[in-house]
Amino acid sequence: MTQRTATRRLLRLAFTALIGLTLSNLASAHEFWLEPLQYRIDVNKTAQADIKVGENFKGDTYAFFPNRFVRFELHHNGRERPISGRLGARPAAAQAVDSHGLTTLTYESTYTELTYDDPAVFDNFLTLDGLDWVRQAHADRGLPERGFTEVFRRFAKTYIGTGNAQGEDRLIGYPLEWRLEANPYTLTRQTPLTATLFLNDEPSAGVLARVFMKSGNEEAEELRLTTDENGQISVPFRAETAYLVSSVHMKEPPADVVEETGAVWESLWASAVFYRD
Repeated sequence: MTQRTATRRLLRLAFTALIGLTLSNLASAHEFWLEPLQYRIDVNKTAQADIKVGENFKGDTYAFFPNRFVRFELHHNGRERPISGRLGARPAAAQAVDSHGLTTLTYESTYTELTYDDPAVFDNFLTLDGLDWVRQAHADRGLPERGFTEVFRRFAKTYIGTGNAQGEDRLIGYPLEWRLEANPYTLTRQTPLTATLFLNDEPSAGVLARVFMKSGNEEAEELRLTTDENGQISVPFRAETAYLVSSVHMKEPPADVVEETGAVWESLWASAVFYRD
């Protein structure tokens, strides 16, 4: 084996190990969101956003890896286009926007598997995300306390005001998805913003929404709200603040996923990120 061949093999092994570590961290972390580098941009400038994984609006930044997503898109004035990039690029999203309007970046992940060897980890997850009903359902199905697998998918949206920022949010067809009922970049100051959670295109009532609010370099503050009979929450106004809204839905996985992974639960995660001036 030549020195050049050996070096290339070591680089391939290091890259494979790095990807494995990245996926491991992604599986064990909690919140997933898209975070713009700038929440307002001028026309003919680039909309940029990081893929973030972590807690309390703080986390690690992940690069552009097409094998980790099903859809990664930019939506603007009724048009959509796939977000393209160089493998491993950061920020993961970087697309020019050539007209005024509300710009929405969206991301649908592939499936990730997670095995629970410690019952306390699963129990804490259910408590944190308002899924207490799952405990009884888990027992009723005769499932084990440890050594079982969950699969999960993430559905993230983030909003950037381009130019005059006029426009409105719309559903794009995710199984779990937030829709903002007002434009955060044109909404009158002091006015709360209404957001609706949709499950399979229907408003989802009685679901916990974790709302993180971060101003500058301050620690994020969390509000725990519950969607009303219309699937809506009212997000209070705070000036010069970034918002992360997140909810989780748990269900039994479809038969083909069960056959392929052996999973007994599937969780769907929806997040929305925006800014109030």
